[in-house]
Amino acid sequence: MRQPTGSIVVLAAASVFMFGCNRSTSASADSATPAVSSSVTATSSFDRNAARAEILAADSAFVRAILAKHVDSLMPYYDESVVSMSEGGKAVKGLGDLRASYTEAVKGNTTDITFQSGGVSFSDDGTMAWDYGTVSVTAKDAKGKVVKTAGNFLNVWKHVGGHWRIVAEISNSAGRAP
Repeated sequence: MRQPTGSIVVLAAASVFMFGCNRSTSASADSATPAVSSSVTATSSFDRNAARAEILAADSAFVRAILAKHVDSLMPYYDESVVSMSEGGKAVKGLGDLRASYTEAVKGNTTDITFQSGGVSFSDDGTMAWDYGTVSVTAKDAKGKVVKTAGNFLNVWKHVGGHWRIVAEISNSAGRAP
């Protein structure tokens, strides 16, 4: 992947999702199929509150999948053309390379992920969204010592075929958390 394991976990965690709104999430993986969205259709108006709830729910499911080390549950939240970037790393492009990155990332000893959502915003036509916030990750290093890191994330979502999919994500590590 792009960085040492600790930073990889911050990227993995911060990608998405995401963002259980400042609460810890249990480590049970969700189904690999995201919920079908009915918030944007040709015959109905765009419901920002419903779309926001769908994105935040996807964020929470993503966190559970990371903690459960279930990469297959992560991939449905991404568009085929996804670009993922982290501080100091090169861009990872496409689902195949992203899957390989997450496969490495979940090998770490992550024990907890907590997100604070800064908000979800939408394009005027309701076909694109972005969410951002902060993330803290608790993990054990190779010697079993508990290490806490913190960082920031930004995800760009696209509404495709009734689902919200991440088309771009970026994160950075702010270093060790107190």
